[in-house]
Amino acid sequence: MPRIVFRSTFNRVLSIVAWVLLAAVAAGTLLTPGAAAAAPALLLGSLGGAALVWALLWAPYIAVDDDEVHVANIVAEYRVPWAALIHVDTRYALQLHTPGRRISATGAPAPGALGAVRAARAERRSESPTAPGVRPGDLPSTDSGSAAALVRGRWEQLRDSGRIELGVADSARVVVRARVATVAAIVLGAGALVAAVLLV
Repeated sequence: MPRIVFRSTFNRVLSIVAWVLLAAVAAGTLLTPGAAAAAPALLLGSLGGAALVWALLWAPYIAVDDDEVHVANIVAEYRVPWAALIHVDTRYALQLHTPGRRISATGAPAPGALGAVRAARAERRSESPTAPGVRPGDLPSTDSGSAAALVRGRWEQLRDSGRIELGVADSARVVVRARVATVAAIVLGAGALVAAVLLV
């Protein structure tokens, strides 16, 4: 089965809106007569802001394939073999439980109070509503619920086809690595914003 990548819809929309606003600020600065003195600071600030938006909102994701669940958070990524997975939860975000470890996915947050109410209303209006008592974070119309359905669906398919070795969760190794690109984007973006403020 193919690799499937999930990114938060809310984060993607927010990223695009932020990038459009930053581009508008940069373009407006370049086209405004007499703004030449402020142009370097505003352009530097816009680039720094764009880098931060990419690192904090766009870059986090969850991916599944036949070997593992890959959780890419802001500063670290986790590769969780299916054999290590023991539980999937959505209390505050998509959470993968392995023996001795709980991995929260920043790319699949659970809805806040207002988001939970909207998701519950949308679910009640849908043609196939979920059973009562389902946690708001599990609703398919939320980021955490959609990501959890993706993970659980692939997990069940592989388990039912006998492709997951059972009883070895304690020995299955979860690989953790730093996300160098996003950390660099955060450092450079924050540095650019500070430099822009000092230049104004």
